[in-house]
Amino acid sequence: MSYPSEFRQDAITKQWVVCAPGRSDRPKQFEDDTSVKETDGPVEGCPFCPGHEHMLPEVLFENASVRGDGAPPPRDEGSWLTRSVPNKYPALTTNGEPDLYSCQMFNWQSGFGRQEVIIATPRHHEAVSQMSVEHVEALIGTYQSRYHTLRTDGDELIPFIFHNHGASAGASLPHPHSQIIAPSIEPAMVVEEERRAEAQYHETGECPYCEMLNEERTSGTRLIRENNAYAAFVPYAARSPYEVWIMPTTHEPEFGRINGTEGALASILRDTLRALRRALGGPDYNFFVRTALAYESEAAHLHWSLRIRPRMSIDAGFEIGTGMKINPSLPERDADVLREAMT
Repeated sequence: MSYPSEFRQDAITKQWVVCAPGRSDRPKQFEDDTSVKETDGPVEGCPFCPGHEHMLPEVLFENASVRGDGAPPPRDEGSWLTRSVPNKYPALTTNGEPDLYSCQMFNWQSGFGRQEVIIATPRHHEAVSQMSVEHVEALIGTYQSRYHTLRTDGDELIPFIFHNHGASAGASLPHPHSQIIAPSIEPAMVVEEERRAEAQYHETGECPYCEMLNEERTSGTRLIRENNAYAAFVPYAARSPYEVWIMPTTHEPEFGRINGTEGALASILRDTLRALRRALGGPDYNFFVRTALAYESEAAHLHWSLRIRPRMSIDAGFEIGTGMKINPSLPERDADVLREAMT
């Protein structure tokens, strides 16, 4: 059955997307690959593997693991689940001052900020989709700890948490790791999304993200999974094939306040990534946390989310020149595939 192309508009950002499902084929089979097939031992030359601490600048935070008898394993076996370390090649540093300068029509500021690498696992080949839920919960706990540290260190930085999986997604090393970049300026795209959400809130009196989530949960056509605290769905105007948003089912503008629901978030994130791996054969992907710019925000118009974007297509001349994405898939079909892969 062929599906016609159509324009779809994001309800909040108002950005248009072209859904052109005739340009791609539905996946034909699932790949059940949830085990770590490669050697689990340290890989020579990898700075993130256990026993290679001499290759790291320092360890800022460590989430310890234990053996079945309650004792930590030897250091070379990885006596930790996750670690946070300074980025050895940062785009931003704390040198200088975060002062803004203007010269005629141009503004500039020193590249002030912090950048950390979160080593997601001691095992060199263990993707997030292959981890236990408890391990993913520890990873989320590390995100939380470093988020609050960077928010409250006095420099007024804005932490941006993201994970690049695979070379085409920007990962420079294969050992699974996330990053936090905390600039001293507010990213314009995030500012614009918040501005549009606030304008819509003033028109309707409702949080636009809550309205979006309620629509997805009610219709169910793009909903993938829901548990006691979170829902995962393919957005109506997805900007790439198999894009997935995970959102708390109750209103919460800031990622920093998820205490008590880390396990539910870990479960739905791990299972969604596992479904993507099974359905698509392990694509490269990015996921990132979109949260309120203001710390401890009580904003009625904002709702944090974790957004996953598989690297299934590339931007060509039209996308680059217009900013309008062509999604060679249909969100409803993508949701069907992922729901089936969840089982």
